[in-house]
Amino acid sequence: MTINHLPTEIRAATDQSFGVFSAAEGFVFLSGLIAGLVYTRKFRTLGPGALWSAASERAKSIYRWQAASVLCAFVAVQLTERLLGYCSPTVPRLFFEHPALSLGLGLSLLYQPGLLDLLPMYCGFVLLLPTVIRALESGRRRLVLAVSAGVWLAVQWAPPVDGAPLYPINTGSFNLLAWQFLFVAGVAVGHARISGSQQVSRPSPWALAGAAAVAVYGFGLHYAHWPRPWPDRVFGVLLNKPALGLLRMADFGCVAYLVGVFGAQFPRALTWRPLAFLGRHSIAVVAAQSVAIMVVLQFPGLFETGHSRTLMAAAAVALLFAAALARQALPAFGGRPLPSANRNSQTSGAGSSMVG
Repeated sequence: MTINHLPTEIRAATDQSFGVFSAAEGFVFLSGLIAGLVYTRKFRTLGPGALWSAASERAKSIYRWQAASVLCAFVAVQLTERLLGYCSPTVPRLFFEHPALSLGLGLSLLYQPGLLDLLPMYCGFVLLLPTVIRALESGRRRLVLAVSAGVWLAVQWAPPVDGAPLYPINTGSFNLLAWQFLFVAGVAVGHARISGSQQVSRPSPWALAGAAAVAVYGFGLHYAHWPRPWPDRVFGVLLNKPALGLLRMADFGCVAYLVGVFGAQFPRALTWRPLAFLGRHSIAVVAAQSVAIMVVLQFPGLFETGHSRTLMAAAAVALLFAAALARQALPAFGGRPLPSANRNSQTSGAGSSMVG
């Protein structure tokens, strides 16, 4: 995700590397999966009251990191304007057009420009956890998934929202009603895993073949520009990222299923300690990279040559580890780790790697 936000050649290997979906889908799904594991345990050991308390505290922690990101980004833009006498077109224009308004709307989550719109969505999803997990615990998994899928499907048919009349209100580029399906599906998978249901360890040959076919087609669409059987207008709807279009969702689901099957057979192959370390502190990591990228994109001279672009990408990745180390050294700042921090989970290594 960090590299994808920088104008560097390395993006060729990281941006939609497995097909027609992005790293954001992996982040949201894996966040849900690990949350399903962790919060199901909380519900079973401490009860529904503790589940709601834990979810609300997590939402507060995420909000604090989001508020810190908005403040740091705002200060960086203001400093650039005062020191250099100009504001880059890459920064949110409301920051320098109406500073006080942008700060107020940003802290109230009503202004979420690019790079600052992921944590607010995740904050909302965390507040869904008590309702979703209690329904899963009562044996209503199919109902939970049906309702979630129904809301996502309704968004596909709904007319696009024109955000221009709402300006300066900006709730981000992710449609929460669509992306909740990925998160809820992840929670359901995590809950099933902790309940002893591990279907991916005994995959159906037909399911494997179907998933592989969709995954190969998505890969071919992205890299080989294979023919599209739909008109461009329909194809654009199927690949729509804000609304999580049908083809995008299907491609991600099939690749995730294949990764799950592979991970069930070779769990150590998906575990890498450095990326798992980032996953344990992923709120701090996401917040730090959002601000850092917004700052460096103000200076196009940093990306004039291939060497400088690679150097900036390496520096950004190093910053991720610095943020995680700082978060570990100061655990009081930010509260408890993200759900993906569950070190006892057998999936934490693989999940953290993809989140990172």
